[in-house]
Amino acid sequence: MTVDQGGSLPPGDPRPRWWSRIRIGYNAALAVLSLTLAGPWAHLLTTVRDEASLAGAWVMALIPLAVIAFLDNARASAARACPDLWAAQWRAALTRLLLWAAVLGTVLALPITTLVYALTGVKPA
Repeated sequence: MTVDQGGSLPPGDPRPRWWSRIRIGYNAALAVLSLTLAGPWAHLLTTVRDEASLAGAWVMALIPLAVIAFLDNARASAARACPDLWAAQWRAALTRLLLWAAVLGTVLALPITTLVYALTGVKPA
C-alpha cells in the first residue's frame, strides 16, 4: 500500500534559525530597563551572602531564576501563538524583564565573590 501526500517537502528548514529570532534590540532594551530591579536584587543577595552564607545566597538566587525562566518560556510561547493579543505580548515582556533583572542581579552579586572564595580559600567571617 502506498499513500501519496500530494506534495514534497521544501528544501531546507522552513523556520528561521534560533539566532535570527533573538531580537537583540528588544532584549537590550529590557536588560537596560531591568537594571532598576537588578540593583535591589543584587543588594539583597549580597546581604544574604554576608550575613548567612554564600550557598544560601546561591540557592536564594537560583530558585527564583529557574521559576522565572520557566515562566518566560511559557509566556513567550503564548505570545508567539497569538501575536494579535496585546495582553499576551505584555505578559511576555514583563516576564522577560523580570528574567533579565534576576540574571543581572545574580551576576552582579555572586559569581566574582564565589570565584575569589574558591581560589583563595578565604572563608567569610
